[in-house]
Amino acid sequence: MAALPTLDIGPYRTGGPGRAAFLAALRAACHGLGFFYLTGHGIPPATTAAVLAVSREFFHLPEDVKLEIENVHSPHFRGYTRLGHEITRDNPDIREQIDVGDERPVRQLGPHDPPYLRLDGPNQWPAALPRMREIVDAYMAELGRLARTLVHAFAESLGLAADQLDPRFAVDPRSHLKLIRYLPAPAGFAADYDQGVGAHKDGGFVTFVLQDDTGGLQVARSPQAGTDVPADGWIDVTPVPGTFVVNIGEMFELATQRYYRATVHRVVSPPAGTERVSAAFFFGPHLSATLAPLPLPEELRRQLPPSAPPDPRNPIFAEHGVNTLKSWLRSHPEVARRYYSDVEAPAGRGAY
Repeated sequence: MAALPTLDIGPYRTGGPGRAAFLAALRAACHGLGFFYLTGHGIPPATTAAVLAVSREFFHLPEDVKLEIENVHSPHFRGYTRLGHEITRDNPDIREQIDVGDERPVRQLGPHDPPYLRLDGPNQWPAALPRMREIVDAYMAELGRLARTLVHAFAESLGLAADQLDPRFAVDPRSHLKLIRYLPAPAGFAADYDQGVGAHKDGGFVTFVLQDDTGGLQVARSPQAGTDVPADGWIDVTPVPGTFVVNIGEMFELATQRYYRATVHRVVSPPAGTERVSAAFFFGPHLSATLAPLPLPEELRRQLPPSAPPDPRNPIFAEHGVNTLKSWLRSHPEVARRYYSDVEAPAGRGAY
């Protein structure tokens, strides 16, 4: 495979001709690499252009202004992360970003409530850029509607009822947006250090990536590839205007008993003198949801791959909140030390 497949969700959204063909193509793409370009989504170009433009405007603010909303001020891991302060596979990513989640009140927790409920809370917004909140809220609302539609399509593509997953998503589904700026490695890093984001799989359910016109996203050619440079190499995910890059996360992979695949990917830093801006939207069930294995039809069960040994460095847990908090504690150690020193990171073989 030299490029990702392109799927048009338009017929599924409208109920027009081509609906069955879309579901068949969705099943083939997710059973393959679990990555594809999505068109026909109905989100206006002005909405996607606005979120990239306001992201650039934020990242070009003075550093001290951006640090007013640094994520170390948020026990919910919201706000600005400075260059090199997010960790993937024990190494710093050369990117800065702002993390935004669902605006929810801080929970009042009892002594026996799970610590992942601390993740709910307010966002941090830059006072110097007041319109950012309106633009981002509008974008997340659009992506949330699209994600719900795709969740129904996922279920149908697996031969299940469209509402099969609704009990896990109907109340308080979890949305999270990363606005990201990638830069070449600054002084202090090796000249060839190019880890925009280190090789990894997304841990949740489904991801939508909006790219600008600068490349850098790469997907391993094989869903069996590990986080080392895969023997089969990488597919360059060339930016295609009007599309989202969509990929399956590990929780959904395991809920489908690995019939649908989460594949290793990374971002390579842009060339000197350039930058890359993207918006990554993660959609999953409510924090207390447990993604039990789906009741796949016999035809699909016959195609299931052999069980893979668990990754001792990355156990996957069936409860969404446990899995989500595990990822935050690992990737943002400064926030973890400040607000979660009493929490032991989930470990062991996981729930699968």
